[in-house]
Amino acid sequence: MFRSAVSRVVHAAGRFVRRGVFLLPVGLLAISPVAGAANGPTNGLGYPALGAELDGPLEIALEAIDRGDRRGLDRALGRLDALPHGASAGQYLEARWLLDRVGQSPSAVAARLRDYPETPLMPRLKRRYLDHLAENESWGEYRLVFDRAPEIEPGTRRQCAYWQAELALEGSLGEAQADAARDVWQRGRSQPEACDPAFEWLESNGYLDESAYRARVRAAVAAGQDGLARYLVRRGPTGLAEYRDRWLALRDRTATAVPALIEAEGDAEEITQGLLWLAKREPARAREWLARAESQELIDAEQAGRVARLAALKAAYRYERQGHEWLTEVPLAARDEEVWTWTVRSALRHLDWSRVKASIDAMPAELAERREWRYWRAVADEHLGQSTAARAAWRELADTPDYHGFLAADRLGLGYPLPAEQNGPPAPPDEAVAALRERPWLALAFALHRLDRPEDARRLFNHEIDQIDDALLPALAYLAHAGEWHDRASVVIARMDKLHDPAWYPTRFALPHRAIVEAQAERQGVPTEWVYSIMRRESLFMRDIGSGAGAQGLMQLMPATARWINRQAGLGLSPRQLADPGTNVALGAAYIGNMAERFGGQYPLATAAYNAGPGRIGDWLPAVPLPGDVWVDTILFDETRAYAQAVLAGMVTYRWRLTGEPRRLGELLSVVRPAD
Repeated sequence: MFRSAVSRVVHAAGRFVRRGVFLLPVGLLAISPVAGAANGPTNGLGYPALGAELDGPLEIALEAIDRGDRRGLDRALGRLDALPHGASAGQYLEARWLLDRVGQSPSAVAARLRDYPETPLMPRLKRRYLDHLAENESWGEYRLVFDRAPEIEPGTRRQCAYWQAELALEGSLGEAQADAARDVWQRGRSQPEACDPAFEWLESNGYLDESAYRARVRAAVAAGQDGLARYLVRRGPTGLAEYRDRWLALRDRTATAVPALIEAEGDAEEITQGLLWLAKREPARAREWLARAESQELIDAEQAGRVARLAALKAAYRYERQGHEWLTEVPLAARDEEVWTWTVRSALRHLDWSRVKASIDAMPAELAERREWRYWRAVADEHLGQSTAARAAWRELADTPDYHGFLAADRLGLGYPLPAEQNGPPAPPDEAVAALRERPWLALAFALHRLDRPEDARRLFNHEIDQIDDALLPALAYLAHAGEWHDRASVVIARMDKLHDPAWYPTRFALPHRAIVEAQAERQGVPTEWVYSIMRRESLFMRDIGSGAGAQGLMQLMPATARWINRQAGLGLSPRQLADPGTNVALGAAYIGNMAERFGGQYPLATAAYNAGPGRIGDWLPAVPLPGDVWVDTILFDETRAYAQAVLAGMVTYRWRLTGEPRRLGELLSVVRPAD
């Protein structure tokens, strides 16, 4: 039985967080990554883990850096000098020391960047050094460092600072630089202060003419930045206010402004933008005025196609029946993946099987061959009396243990293609492991992982995965598995294209924090496999990374959501400790339980609510009862649809991991009924 209180909570889900302890069931490879041994930690191969010799002095060095103890760091560096890969560890530590001391030791930073540009931490150090140089207006050094290795993505602020350096040193910008700076200026939002000198130069040198001002006014109005638009009117050429007001009227009074503009045979660009705004609000009316504009030849075919596409998609997104017909009328030149797929989803939502089949058959071949559409074409065949073809297609899909493969197996009454035994992955050859042991940055990455320095560990690991030969990837995945580095093991398995290889399933679907997860799942009355599947999808078992929206921890909870569910469920925890696995899992399990109770125990709805927020689900409920698989595959948001598919399929696999027997996916997909 699900238990939790009911409330409206908007939850913004993220993707990634930090590692925990992997508790393997009896019969699987069980390895402690930090168990003390005479020669350091060991792995599943029976000899010291990758980089084990670095652990002691590296830990001492990092602690010295944390407390600002340079002498302590030097002593640790002396110990590292005599060790294999000690030189690389020393380069890393020197960079780590400088990262928080750029302003104190700028000359040392400059020397480090010049002498060791390929060190993995150098891009991060370069960005911080550039910021220091810009703050101190050291433009000669800024330009020199900016142009030198390692390459970085500078972002708008640092790019503008580079133009500022050019102006300080050369007095002007080159033609290409001026064009690039004008492109930045024409964006519809305020830009960093570092851009102001370049913008002032553009103004003084005639690059910001009336057409540039009009372009930025349009962009500002479209972005809802009315304050910026007012500023531009005050600063720009005479007559800009009238131009701004026309665009504001188009945006805010679209239903009357668009017809008036068409009746007056106005500007094609304004008509097109007005129709696009109208299409977002009133798709049917937008189509009516689009026909008028086309008949009067006021807009061209490309502009008309953009409007037709948006109006049809907006109708389909609202699950309106005419959405399918309108999508089929979108000109071929304006059709993209969104149009093709929603042509199918619109027919699917209304259980119109002949249109489902016809729409899939009309797709470009590379789209139609995707597993989702192969499954639904077979369902359409079954409904249209072509059972033999349907069963043949499902049989092919059922060989792969993923969401649509499980659905296909359910249609045929077949078992799922999961291994009978949950053994660990095959051990790699000694020579492959030996080759990996020779890679200093990889050894250091594993050492940092064991020392619970996840951010730098991942950074070094990611640097290495792009460098090593593909033939070594299975050994690398195995070592990550043996070191209980769940997220990196999964990354390597994906790089190997072995996501559905049964040998790697116990690695991909790890069971960290098992005692905590099982206890909290039982406390909240939700299936353990549900908690695990959401946790894996949210964080890949990394507890230290948060989302851009602010979600944190293994279950990627927003702080406000964590505080609310803590009060609602009476947990008595401290939501400020969201990085703590016990706290995070307890709050996450309670929130899952709350969503389950709110949505009547329907796994698809509650799962989608965890990702998109419960307030969205009401908008996605059907007008008539829908099969669960239809509802999931017609969820509006791409992210939430993929999320629900992954979590539901993960529940199947995690039940197998926990008990040895999978749960049938069909059991999780009850009929979704209209709102009361």
